[in-house]
Parts: sequence; C-alpha cells; structure tokens
Amino acid sequence: MDWADGSLRTFLAQHFDQTPQLGCDGIRVPKTFDAWSLENIGGVEVEFTDNLSDHLRLVRDDTIVLVFHHASFLEYQNNSTSQLPPGLAKETLRTLALLFPQAEFGHLVGLSKRKRKWLKAARDEWKDKSGCRIDQRLSSCGTLPADSRQIETFHYWRDRLVVLKQTYDDATPRTVKQWWFDRRNGAQWYPFWIALMVFVVATFLGLIQVIEGALQAYKAYYPATG
Repeated sequence: MDWADGSLRTFLAQHFDQTPQLGCDGIRVPKTFDAWSLENIGGVEVEFTDNLSDHLRLVRDDTIVLVFHHASFLEYQNNSTSQLPPGLAKETLRTLALLFPQAEFGHLVGLSKRKRKWLKAARDEWKDKSGCRIDQRLSSCGTLPADSRQIETFHYWRDRLVVLKQTYDDATPRTVKQWWFDRRNGAQWYPFWIALMVFVVATFLGLIQVIEGALQAYKAYYPATG
C-alpha cells in the first residue's frame, strides 16, 4: 500500500484501522506466553523490525515472528498530535509488554535472569546483523495484568495475535531443550521425563551387564596364569 495522496494521518488510518477478521473465543493468553517461550518452547524465532506494519507478522513458513522494537518512538507518539491512528501506539506498547514483560525481562533473578540473558543475546545478534541497536526501552513497557492479556482487548493487532497464539499452541517440541521447557501440559511433561529417566537408567544398567559379561567371557578364554 503506497501513500499516493491525502494526509499522512488519513493514509495510516486506512492502513492500520482494519476490522479484525479472526475470532478469539476460547483463546487465552497465560502469563507464561512471551517472546522467550515463543522461541524456546514454540520454536518460533523472534526477529526485530523497524517497520511498524510488519509487527507480529509471521514469516518463513511461520518459523519467525517480526517484532517492532522502537518502544521509545511509540511512547513519544502516544499523544494527541501523533500521526498514528488513535490508540495504535498504546496498543503496540501493550503487545511489547505482553512479549517482554518488565517483571520477567527487567530483573536478574531466577528464571528472569535466563530471559534477560536471552534478550541480551538477541540484542547482540540484531546489532551484528543490522548494525543498529534494539531500543533499550523494549523491556521497560510494564507487565500486563491478566485481564489486559486477553486477545479480545486488542484491536489493531488482534488477528496477528490470534495467529501467533495458535501457532504457539499447535507447536510440538522438536528438541530436548524444547521438551524440557515445555510445561504447558504438566500431565504429559512429568510422565515423559520420568519415562525418559527410567529408559536412561535401564540402558545404563544394561550396558554395565554387557560389559561385565564381556569381561567374564574374556577371563574364561584367557585365564590368568601364575
């Protein structure tokens, strides 16, 4: 969509202010749904973009989600003189708070330390790739309470959030790391790892028996001489 005529504000309103098309009944966004979980559990890599129009867009066969990271710009645009449609800047900041909750990505304790370390690695990777820095305000957009995390409270980005959440829910772990972090279904997680531990122990004991049998056979054929 190219800006050919009219004011910039009118053009942006036509581009962004579209009626959501996808239903969101029954789709809930738990506190554990964030950028770290998308990549480490859902297998959806997070990449950053300077194009607001590409925010939350899934690309490369739904394996990468693009995130507009300029939180400082959005905070500056969150006023009556902004050229953006009313509420767009504020809602985009809410999506950043959803994906990078300050309570998780802004502290160096427990699991939050792992997430902050992951974000730092993503910042360094983006800088090496694009030569630009990720906005430092990205992880300072606040933390959404439960009622504000629900998809029906979003307008501009609702459809993309619906698709992103469904992609995450439909993802199955493909690596041991993903299996370890994926605790969306505790009824499956615990039995899986218990069964894996039993298998590892049984394999180890079986290997010991094979080694002992081999040693006994060796001694039978080659008895020690005085």
